[in-house]
Amino acid sequence: MPLDYSVKGMLIKVKIISFIGRHNSGKTTLLRRVIEKLRQTGYKVAVIKHTSHVLDTDGEHDSDLLFSAGAEMVCAVSPALSIHYLRHEREPDLQEILAQIPAVVDLIITEGYKKETYPKIEVLRQATGIEFIDAENIIARVSDFSIDDDLPCFNFEEIEELCRFIISL
Repeated sequence: MPLDYSVKGMLIKVKIISFIGRHNSGKTTLLRRVIEKLRQTGYKVAVIKHTSHVLDTDGEHDSDLLFSAGAEMVCAVSPALSIHYLRHEREPDLQEILAQIPAVVDLIITEGYKKETYPKIEVLRQATGIEFIDAENIIARVSDFSIDDDLPCFNFEEIEELCRFIISL
């Protein structure tokens, strides 16, 4: 189910899938395990995490200090890693963020973005509520309780099976 998005005028085909769920449902913990497993199988994965919290720099590094001083953009670059801080006048929509991802990934995972049209995997924990999220295009669920549903459902330990499902899309 590769989807198209544009990077600097080039049309890119890549799988995009969203993981959605309530606060503290385990989305990030699950995604860490999924990303590790996908990387072991040779997949290159990009992640876009949406948050309603205010992002802040810790102020301990030179790049943080430069950004805090008012720079519109700071790129901290080392031999193995680059971190980009970019100031926004408004929150960019997902398409604008996708356009910034290099065309070297096999899969883009978003955490959040439940209102977008991309395929979604819903993450549920009994402790955070068993009600399904009202969102379109949910294609599977991961939960810590039994669900009577027509959609594929995985538990939190079925990482390999979940990754096979994602790869098969």
